[in-house]
Amino acid sequence: MQQNQEGDKALKEQYLQDQVEKGLDADQCAQFLVSLKPEGGDDIDNWTLDELKLAIEQFKESQKQVEEQQPNNTEDQGNLQQPQPQEQPQQNQQIIQQSNAPVLINCYQILPNELSGDNVSVKILTYKKESAGFFSSSYIVFQIETQPHGWIVFRRYSDFEWLRDSLQKFYPAFVVPPIHKKRSRSFEDVYLNKRMIFLQRFLNSIFKSYELKSNVIVKNFLSLTQNNEFKKFQESITKSAPPQTVQRMFSKDGQVNCVAPMEIQQYAHQTQDYFYEIDGVYKKIRVLSKSLKEIQLQNSLKIYCVGEIFASLFQHLNKLNQILPTGQAQGLAATFLNLNNTMITWGNIIGKQIEQTEEYLNSFFKYQQHYNSSIKQIYETRAVIQQDLEKFKSKLHYKKERLFQLGDISKWDLSKDIKLNPQELLQNKKLAFQHMCDQETKQEMGMEMLVGYYTNQIFTQTQQFFKQQQQELVGHFIKFCQVQAFNITDHHQLWADAITNLQNNLLIQQRQTQQVVVESIG
Repeated sequence: MQQNQEGDKALKEQYLQDQVEKGLDADQCAQFLVSLKPEGGDDIDNWTLDELKLAIEQFKESQKQVEEQQPNNTEDQGNLQQPQPQEQPQQNQQIIQQSNAPVLINCYQILPNELSGDNVSVKILTYKKESAGFFSSSYIVFQIETQPHGWIVFRRYSDFEWLRDSLQKFYPAFVVPPIHKKRSRSFEDVYLNKRMIFLQRFLNSIFKSYELKSNVIVKNFLSLTQNNEFKKFQESITKSAPPQTVQRMFSKDGQVNCVAPMEIQQYAHQTQDYFYEIDGVYKKIRVLSKSLKEIQLQNSLKIYCVGEIFASLFQHLNKLNQILPTGQAQGLAATFLNLNNTMITWGNIIGKQIEQTEEYLNSFFKYQQHYNSSIKQIYETRAVIQQDLEKFKSKLHYKKERLFQLGDISKWDLSKDIKLNPQELLQNKKLAFQHMCDQETKQEMGMEMLVGYYTNQIFTQTQQFFKQQQQELVGHFIKFCQVQAFNITDHHQLWADAITNLQNNLLIQQRQTQQVVVESIG
């Protein structure tokens, strides 16, 4: 039996190798097989030879249909299904280049789905503790509701982490919002409420991007109610390969521009400096907010101490008043007690301001710092591709130089569609360099397009980020100012009450003095 299985596997491997030699795109075909069998479609053992041959023929037929589609035929595009990361590009890849115009490359198109509209909202309603069984630890799940569709699902924190990792994997040129790291397994309500707020902010940020919210990963995260079904989907996405070329990227229109004008390149360079510089500024803000908290805490404690001193004075004087048969200082004792209450209230107000100030300053700028890290990942990816491109170009140029000097055209790997006389190539170095090493030249072009794509994405993504940051900053500090306005109202009420109470104490003292005088005369 084992020998038969090994023999079948050898036949399948030989069949696939023959197909590749005939021009089959191995990567796209593998993704097509996974789309047919999400559970193990990339494993040759999960296919019989007949099934494999049938699937390969289906793949070839789908490729022919794709190549027959016109690049800008909106009617055909409207019939396309929502592409998943495993699917093939919707059109044959070709460069549409005109004079002084962008270079547009066809890629995966993100078609609208139930989440694409502006009226869709997602909210984390609550959380609950789940038991994982006798041999496993309990865990927390968060209840998520998506309206107006009425979807309700329960997701663990690790599911949120998977969602973010998956978005970063398949949308490497998009700013994926940050998610706070889980630093504790605490089941306390205070801790879990904060985590729920952070996760809600993460989902809200995703829904501000059409591309991120409209993909199948987010849709299934919010809609798959059966846990086993969701786990299978997670596994299929985790196994799928991330995009490595421009043609496998995702866009709203199914096309991306791969040429960045000089001003966009300068913009990318200058904004990169900005994001790395403000990282230190955000750290300073957070340090200062903590320092401010410590100062306010010290002030609050000192005010409490002053209040305790007035309480001590009241106790001493009250003790004396109880001993004295005449001449009791009841008015002064009442004043001490009033001042004690005033200081305690003042300390409470400042104590409340401490938490509000630290929360509004530190937490907001900590989140912005995490967001900057997400943006910087795009710059870092672009830098790596740029470095690889420069190394590749240097090696390829050296190789072409050596081949040209040798003068053996048979070793030049010329492009198949070349119609030039060999003697022309031998006499024209520039022309020869354009046509020799065809496959490596195409690879170099692909890397250049990838750099251009990332450069343009940096401009688009940072523009969206600046706009979004302004909205969040304004909204955040409007709330902060409202809180401070309430605190000022509390302060005003405190001092107004203090004035009234102190004046009343004096009036009471004056009346008591007059009464003593009247009694002594009588």
